[in-house]
This record gives sequence, C-alpha cells and structure tokens, in this order.
Amino acid sequence: MKSGHKRRRHKLPKEHFLYCGDRVVNFRPIFFLSLSFGLGIFFCFLFGLRALYGALAFLPVLALGLLIRRKSLTREFLSYFLLVIVALSSFFVLGALSFSVRIGNFESQPIVEGDCLIFGEVEETAASQEYDCYTVGDLTLFCEDTGELFTTNYRIRVYVYRGGSTFSAGDLLSFSAEVETHDLWSYGRLNASAVLDRVRYRAFVSAEEIEKIGENGVDLFGTVNDHVREVLYAGMDDENASLAYAMLTGNSGFMDEDVLQNFRYGGVAHIFAVSGLHIGIVCALVSAILKRFRLPAYVRISIVSAVLIFFSGICGFSPSSVRALVMCVVLMITGAAGTGLDRLTSVSFAALAVLIADPVYLFSVGFQLSLAAAAGIIVLGGHLTRLLGRIPHFPKRAASALGTAVSAQVCTFPILIDSFGYTSGIGLVLNLLFIPVISAVFSLLFLCTVLACVLPFAATWLLFVPKYFLSVAVLPILALDLKVLLLCGFSFGGCAAIWYLGIWLLTDKVNLKRWVKGVCSAVLCVIFVVCMLFRNLPIGVETLLTVHGYYGSGFVLLREEGKTSLFSFGELRAEHVEQVFLKEGIDHVDEFIPLGGAQAASSALPVLLQYCSVDCMYVGADWDYVHSFHTVEVKEANGVFAVGGAYADFIGEDALFLYADGTRFVLADDLPQEGVLPDCDLLVARSEEIASFCISNGQVFLERSEGNLSVHTYGDLQICRKNDIISVKEIA
Repeated sequence: MKSGHKRRRHKLPKEHFLYCGDRVVNFRPIFFLSLSFGLGIFFCFLFGLRALYGALAFLPVLALGLLIRRKSLTREFLSYFLLVIVALSSFFVLGALSFSVRIGNFESQPIVEGDCLIFGEVEETAASQEYDCYTVGDLTLFCEDTGELFTTNYRIRVYVYRGGSTFSAGDLLSFSAEVETHDLWSYGRLNASAVLDRVRYRAFVSAEEIEKIGENGVDLFGTVNDHVREVLYAGMDDENASLAYAMLTGNSGFMDEDVLQNFRYGGVAHIFAVSGLHIGIVCALVSAILKRFRLPAYVRISIVSAVLIFFSGICGFSPSSVRALVMCVVLMITGAAGTGLDRLTSVSFAALAVLIADPVYLFSVGFQLSLAAAAGIIVLGGHLTRLLGRIPHFPKRAASALGTAVSAQVCTFPILIDSFGYTSGIGLVLNLLFIPVISAVFSLLFLCTVLACVLPFAATWLLFVPKYFLSVAVLPILALDLKVLLLCGFSFGGCAAIWYLGIWLLTDKVNLKRWVKGVCSAVLCVIFVVCMLFRNLPIGVETLLTVHGYYGSGFVLLREEGKTSLFSFGELRAEHVEQVFLKEGIDHVDEFIPLGGAQAASSALPVLLQYCSVDCMYVGADWDYVHSFHTVEVKEANGVFAVGGAYADFIGEDALFLYADGTRFVLADDLPQEGVLPDCDLLVARSEEIASFCISNGQVFLERSEGNLSVHTYGDLQICRKNDIISVKEIA
C-alpha cells in the first residue's frame, strides 16, 4: 500500500493538459507563460536590455526543483520540468525584446519642433466642446526653420479650434502649424497612449489654416464606424447619439466632458470601453440567432467569431475588446471540444495574445483595468459567490451578482486610485443596479443600430425605442452629483503588489489550511498598513512645497500652519487641477498667488473655483487687475506680504520670492522685465533658460530639461527638509 502511494505521487498529474497538480498553487502553463512574458516587458521597462540577464533567475528555480525531487527524480519529470523552464525563460526574453523593439521604433522617429508645413491623411476623428481632434497619418513634414523634410509612418494629433470646416477620415490635408514631439517618458510615466496609437507629434491650429487637397478611400472598419456615427446622429438627438456611439464603439470623444466625468465619478464609465460586457452580449445575441438554424458547431463558432472580430475592428481593436474577443473564441472552441478549459487559463491566453500584439499594452490603463476586472471575477468572483450562497435564504442570483461586482471592484481599486487619483465610493451599488439595466439597453441598441445601418432611411423609427430606454437608464447618473462620494487622497504604488497577493491568498486557488491562510493574511495586512502609512504620510521628513505640472499647466502648493497656499504658473488646465486636488485631498485653498500678471490671474481663478473654494487672492499692486469674482477677497500686494506661515514678494508680474521655514525660494514663470532674479536656495522655474539669471543652490523646472530635475521627466515633486538639508524627490 505504501509503495503504491509512492508510485502515484511520483507520476505526473494528469487532471488536465493545461493545468495540473494538487499543490499549494496548481501549475497552469498558459498562466505562467503569460506572467513570464509580462515580467520580461516590465523588467525591460525598468532596466532596458539589461533585463535579459533576468532570464538567469530561472536557473535557481531549475536547481531548486531538482533538489526537491532529487530522491524521486524520473526521466519523465526531468523532461517536463526542463521544457517548462526553457519555455518560461524564452517567453521572458521574448517579452523584453518585443518591448525594446516597440519602444525603439517610436524613439527612432525624427524629433520635430517648431513651425512646419504638414501633409497627411485623416485617419481618426473626435470632438469636444472646444475643438475637433484629427489623427493624421502618412505624414510629410517640412520644417520651415531648418529646411529639413521628414516622412514617417507615425501620426500627428491635430487639435482644431471650432469655427470652421470639419473633415472626415480619408481626407488629405495640408496646413502649417507649430509641431511638438511627444516624449517617450513624460511626467513620471511611459507615454503609453502615444506609443500605442503611433502618435509621435501634436499641433494646435484653427480650421481656417487647414486646406483639404484631396480624398482617399478609408478602410472597411473606418467606413462602417463613420456610417454608425452618421446613422446614430440622424436618428437621435446629439446627447443620446454621443452616448450610444460611445457604448457601441468605445469612442467617447464626442461626449460632453462633464457628462463623461460624472460616469467616471460613479464608477460606471467602463460601459464606454468595449470589453467583456459588450463582447459577451454580442456573442450571446448572435449565438441565440444561429441556434435557430441548427448549424454544426464549427460553422456556428466560425460565424460568431467573424462577427466578434468585425465588431472589435469597428472599435479600433482596443485592448479590452481584443482580450474579451480572445476569451470568447477560446471558450467557444474548448467548450465545443469538451476540453473543460480552466477560466484562469483563458484570461491568461487572452492577455498573452494582446501583449504579443503590442507589449506596450501592459502600461495602458484600459488594458490594466480590463485584465484586473476579468481576473478578479474569475479568481475571486466564484469563491465569493459560493460563500454568499451559504447564507440562509440568500438568493443565488443576488449572490452571483454581488460576488462578481465585489471581485471586480476590489481588483481594480488600486489601479483606479493610482491612475486617476480617486475611485467611486458608490461604484459597487451603481454597478449592481445600473449594469443589468444598461446591458439590456445595449442589447436593444445593438440590434436596432444594425437594422438602422442596413435601412438608414428608417433610422429615426428604428432608434426611437432604444433612445427612450437609454435616456431613462442614464438619467440617475446625469442627475446626481457623484463627486461628493469619491474615495481619494492616497495612493498605492508598490503596495498594490501586497494588495493583490493578499487577494490571491484568500481565494480557493491557493490550497492551504484555513489557519495558515489566516496567519499569512494577518501578517500581510500588517505589512500593507505599515507600507501605506510610510508611502502616504511624510514620516521623518518635513514637506515644504510640492510642485505639480502637466503640459503647460503648473502650480506649487505650500501647506503651513494648517493652511493651503497655491502659486500658479500662467494658465491652469482644469483636468490637471482636478486630478491633483483629488489625489492630495484638497477642497479648499486659503491663499491663491498667481504668476503671469492680471490676464493669467483672470484665467486661473475660475479654473480653481470649479474644484475648491478660495478665501483670498494676492495680486501685484501695479497689475491693474479687474476683480470680477466677488466670492474671493482680492489683496493687492505692494512689497512683502505674509502667506501661509511664509513671506512672499512679487518680482514683477512673472516671478515671486518666497521665504518659508528659513529656506529662500524663487518661483518664476518667466524672466521679469528687469532681467534679474535674487539669489536663493532653490529655484522653481518653468524653463531652464531662466536658471542663468538666478544664482541658486538647486533648480526644479516644469518643462523638459536634460540632466536637471524637471516635473516633465519625473512627475510631481516634493521639496522636503530633514536635518536642515533640502532635498527634492518624486511624490509617492
């Protein structure tokens, strides 16, 4: 009996060809291959091609495995184990190399700055309240300053101020504009959206400056996408049409920004990112129709797959739609084949397919949220549903809905906080109540839109019913102010790894005794709390100032004696101010000190008042500022004035001297007319050109500066003091 037990233990488990074992964590080849590929990408992001040395880390794993099985080593196990190690290390290397090649292609495109004459073809369109946005490809750029001519297969994003002609995909354009080149790394993050969209440049122009010089045919997906938009706007009012178009295609660029933001505040904006919800509904609808024809399984799967691929193409093959598409197709094939595929393996396969297509998707917030939600539902959702189902008289459907919603919310929580600075405090409730309703509305909308595209003359009648139900479904989101229910004011950073490890430990995917899980969970909770405290509280240092910037918008925060003072650099961008205020937990500014003169003060103050209350604003006595906001007290400063426990003095309109806690600062948006700045301990300036006019012990710049500390490179910065030593570091 004893020897028989040993023989069974020595044999390789044969439960399933894609996952095997009855150990602490069962081995799933596809999951670990996907994880290895992702780690290769991540380490290449951190260390460049030096990450390839990381493949050597699999050698200790090989040695450890052989050591553990040294007394029962068989040829079958040795072959299988070596194959796994070789595959994992190979996928790690492939991940690193693919990311390096993708990034290298982006950086190899010419850097163009200044006035250029541009020729290209419109490939994508979007719109907002202020401007139309065109993504133009097949570029030819003539630099007027240097006389150089560039051609590239990368694209430029052109922001056109409203008031002139509009253009469509396929139009050939010619225009002059001041071109800026997107950096690979900006504001402390990889510029993933630019790399993924192959957008290397951007420009701002007026519509009158653009000339249409021709027209090309557009691709099939683009043609259908444009046709869908035309049909929706012909059959609905603009507000409902923009909502419907965003739900069907994932393009929310035509929605009113305030409306879209309220969906974000409610935690339900994912209905505008074509993902598992949308792909699953389309798959179910098409499958239900085909079942009536009693087609063979392979024919039915082929047709459904073709429809899903076409639908994903209309949506621009977004990462969330591709992930959901791969999962649906894999599940259909394995279900028909009777292989009983593990769901964790299917989402791993989908993630691997997306990353192979473009490894930069790993740093896309949309992909991260989509993957986290899907993985959470698969890994945690079923376990939660079973636990809730054990509660006496608890409805099974309610248990399933609650388990699914909670698992998705828990797993996307750190990503939402770190990416946007907030998450919805009522998102769980809204998803439970809103998503079933909007799913039914989407099903009706999809079917009616397909008919309306085939019969465009009947669009108004065909879309009347879905328009009515859509208006009713979204009415609570549009009517309520969901901003007051946000969770914000902290960040996760590396602590997210502990969070996800704890979630994984508590699921049924880890085969440990309950008391062991309990002890490990308690230890992880303590570690997590301590790490979060150190990350979010200035323990051991005293923060003097924080510097924030994003594409021309910049400001400095001073918090002393329980007061918050804000110093702005020129104009402020509303979305930038909102994100920082949510991350920092700011809803009130005691003193506002603008740099840049009366015009900058007039434009910056209303932006601030959208997101916080302001007690008073200081302006220079010689600015001739016309006060029009009577809820804010305006003080004219003529010489030194007290602000937030510090002392300040304007240097012309564009600079200010600040003395805080024994440290001398100069804040400069531009060089004053006198052309001289006082000596200081630290200069905080918009550009590095200002540094040559100021003697300082250190400098921090808002714009790009090679070899110097800049917000453009490192993201928001903290200026701290410890033991009378001033230091600058990235904000945690």
